[in-house]
Amino acid sequence: MLPCPSAQDTQDPGGTIDVEEYVRYCPGHVDFSSEVTAALRITDGALVVVDCIEGVCVQTETVLRQALGERIRPVLTVNKMDRCFLELQVDGEEAYQTFQRVIENANVIMATYEDPLLGDVQVYPEKGTVAFSAGLHGWAFTLTNFAKMYSSNFGVDESKIMEQLWGENFFDPATKKWTSKNTGSPTCKRGFVQFCYEPIKQIINTCMNDQKDKLWPMLQKLGVFMKSDEKDLMGKALMKRVMQTWLPASTALLEMVIFHLPSPAKAQKYRVQNLYEGPLDDAYATAIRNCDPDGPLMLYVSKMIPASDKGRFFAFGRVF
Repeated sequence: MLPCPSAQDTQDPGGTIDVEEYVRYCPGHVDFSSEVTAALRITDGALVVVDCIEGVCVQTETVLRQALGERIRPVLTVNKMDRCFLELQVDGEEAYQTFQRVIENANVIMATYEDPLLGDVQVYPEKGTVAFSAGLHGWAFTLTNFAKMYSSNFGVDESKIMEQLWGENFFDPATKKWTSKNTGSPTCKRGFVQFCYEPIKQIINTCMNDQKDKLWPMLQKLGVFMKSDEKDLMGKALMKRVMQTWLPASTALLEMVIFHLPSPAKAQKYRVQNLYEGPLDDAYATAIRNCDPDGPLMLYVSKMIPASDKGRFFAFGRVF
């Protein structure tokens, strides 16, 4: 998926942000590399989806290399997380190590092909540039989601909680202390496991076992309320709806895209060299670089689509 934040962000006095997002999907299969190129030319940021079990594959590396070559800033979602709970029954620490390897492998590729004009393009869960998702079931989260929840509940600074939810940070409920290594106590667990993975696992298991007498109080504490007809659902259907309500994928992924991928006003300053082949100091290049709405009309055509009329095509592109 290649999100393109393409409208100027405006903040009103009430504190809301108006954003328009255009999403261009491109397949990761090697046979569709031309589709990837066509998509990249008209986007400003990329949402890279990686299977949490299979990890970074050859196609992922190819797409990342192409994206960085086009000066596209990426964010990452570690997908198919539902398999860890429903299929593989992975414990929290093992899941963390698996996710960490996936993120590290992606970062190795990003560091290899990074561009000086883009700066550091590596992704970090504790900075909000990595999401964890179950696309099939429609739920996802970033550490920001949990940091906000715990910050509100415990009155602790959100940024501090973010740092403790990833890396070598362990919490022991028995002593109520954080440490930089596992103390060996049965109750001492990594921050991500203790505060993110296990709450999700508990909710999913309760749904799958149809333990509704336990489920409703748990959801109430989380501020999650189900509709009356949804409460009649059972098993996987119930789990899917509960998770969508608690951790909607649309919210988590959209927030990550808005706050961590560049707007056209920012991206076009360094992407103009990739888009325009004329003199970089003429009126056209200057208008693209400044994202000037009053500049000359410039259209980048990335793909020609055959029309129903023989010999005619639709030109698909983006106005810069």
